[in-house]
Amino acid sequence: MGRSAALFPLVGALMGALLGGIGLWLDRGLPPAPVAIVLLTGGVLLTGGLHFDGLMDTADGVFGGHSPTERLAIMRDSRVGAFGGMAGCLALLAQFACLSELTGQSRLWALVVAATASRWTLLLALTTFPAARSSGLGTTFQQGATPVIGMVGALLASLIVLACGALGVTALMVAVVVDLAGGSWLARRLGGLTGDAYGALAVVTETLVLFLAVALAAR
Repeated sequence: MGRSAALFPLVGALMGALLGGIGLWLDRGLPPAPVAIVLLTGGVLLTGGLHFDGLMDTADGVFGGHSPTERLAIMRDSRVGAFGGMAGCLALLAQFACLSELTGQSRLWALVVAATASRWTLLLALTTFPAARSSGLGTTFQQGATPVIGMVGALLASLIVLACGALGVTALMVAVVVDLAGGSWLARRLGGLTGDAYGALAVVTETLVLFLAVALAAR
């Protein structure tokens, strides 16, 4: 499982291309806002909502607990608290707002780059920070994510996003910033990173890249 992390950026690119292609087809008969809803729903279905679930669990833990142990315990709770609900809603609203402003090829490339960069952030976090727990899905990936795996993933991510022009180059920088800044902050709060934390970093990166895509399209 850990070795498969090298393919995370490629998987993200394929998912983004699939959703972008669906968007191109839907553009024939629907305005941007309904298309955005369909694409968001498709993205959640493709991932099983795993990353958004991680974002919500992480928000509940880091803002609701007073110690790393308490925060990790909150994150294991299957119930969603106020912080998690707000984080999930804000992320979905932000992505909806961005996708509503993008159409056609611009949206296709934005989805490809955002999905690729977000998975690369996840891979960077796996190879950069220690695991907060001794077991779990995130720990399993982290233990197998060797420096070689990280280099292969970085090469794949770079090839994909650099082919997408200015947005791709900027997205790489966003991924690094989110990994170093967000990952460091979460590691201090939790004593390391968990599967939920990886998902949270992925959603943050994906959302920021979509904002960048809108800004570049507006120019």
